[in-house]
Amino acid sequence: MTIFAWSVALDALAYRFPALAPLLKSRPVPLIRDGQINQRALRREFMNREELMAELRMHGVTDVKDVARAYLEPSGMISVIRADRKEADSPAKPHAIG
Repeated sequence: MTIFAWSVALDALAYRFPALAPLLKSRPVPLIRDGQINQRALRREFMNREELMAELRMHGVTDVKDVARAYLEPSGMISVIRADRKEADSPAKPHAIG
């Protein structure tokens, strides 16, 4: 509950005072640029190559070289811009078992 309260408070401050937004809000982290994985960004975000590849597969991408840009968004989702500029698939929603 405390984490949620702080999150709401910081979002409200960033909304009320736009000049503070760059200090309070996180920015997208570039994970892939022109088909090259940014290893430093992966380490900083505690991700490994297998986790990144799993996320790319959910977007319909099987080869890193097919990616122009990929970002870890502040929401925790990964956005993918394909090198061929085709729209990447939306990540699949998890299936309920049972």
